[in-house]
Amino acid sequence: MDPVAIAAGWADSIAAGRSRIHVAVRGDRVIGYAGVGPERDPGAPPRTGELYALFVHPDHWGTGAGRALTDAACADLRAADCATVQLWVLEANTRARTFYTRYGFSETADRTFSSLGNLPEIRLIAPLR
Repeated sequence: MDPVAIAAGWADSIAAGRSRIHVAVRGDRVIGYAGVGPERDPGAPPRTGELYALFVHPDHWGTGAGRALTDAACADLRAADCATVQLWVLEANTRARTFYTRYGFSETADRTFSSLGNLPEIRLIAPLR
């Protein structure tokens, strides 16, 4: 992964109004982020949003930062009148899958391959309450 290219992609998407980003900070350091916006799948039901990315630095796992970022992302999508949120997670990422399931997401039968190394991904979905 090229961090400069990833940052440029986020900057372009935010500037174009396609996505929004939430940042977790401890002291003066960014420790994580969540990116959200409209669901990219044209076949998705109306009022569906997408959690494009959730990242927390491993040094801050278990601190509540991931939950706080997911809460902020879901609140953002609710404010945008979304009723449902979807995301894609690497099939092999059992830690993330466990986190999302505990948060209230359910795995679907939908599968794809990641643009990052062509790795298998699973779609998860949750209602926005």
